[in-house]
Amino acid sequence: MEAIRVQGVWKTYGNGPEKESILRDVSFALEEGSFTALTGISGSGKTTLLHLLAGLQDPEAGEIFLLGRNMREMIKKERILFRRRHVSLVLQEAALLPNLTVEENLALPVVMDTGRLVEEEKLERILKDLALAEARNRYPAQLSGGERQRAVFGRALFSEAEILLADEPCARLDRRQSLETVGMLKRCAGLWGRTVLMATHDLDLAQICDRILTLEDGQIREG
Repeated sequence: MEAIRVQGVWKTYGNGPEKESILRDVSFALEEGSFTALTGISGSGKTTLLHLLAGLQDPEAGEIFLLGRNMREMIKKERILFRRRHVSLVLQEAALLPNLTVEENLALPVVMDTGRLVEEEKLERILKDLALAEARNRYPAQLSGGERQRAVFGRALFSEAEILLADEPCARLDRRQSLETVGMLKRCAGLWGRTVLMATHDLDLAQICDRILTLEDGQIREG
């Protein structure tokens, strides 16, 4: 089953003579459980595409389907709720609440959204799979850069969102940390059945993924 389908999407910025199409008739589909890299030079539209998929922006034309739902047909309130429940957007900056431990940061979105008790067994497995078990009671300031980014991924996995959109998630990490972090994310995403689209300019990281999509001149090409 398809987790993401993009059909003929256009996105334009500016007005009059300054108007520029950053995305031009973009179409592709991602199967559930796939792990895909989105590459392209800086300014090619990678972040714009992720924001469209997350429902943070609207395309001028085209359709975006997530888990079979047409984003264009949702009213604003529906889209916000859908994003909260089904889509995790991970940015370059490892955004953790500084006054909460790793464990508390992972569990917070689920507790706030549903009010249900934390599934301790699931939390334990995610902490172990991301090599964070020993850091569970530490605060973000006490973590390495790699640990902070893995904690953000852990929060996304614990949230049960089926789709994970990552925008240059390892931009602030060194080469060893980047490779380790993406490797762990790929293994965990496979174990937990998540669909991942990761924007990156690093071709070594892209090679870890199952598939590579490249944005060039506003259009998607394979590889």
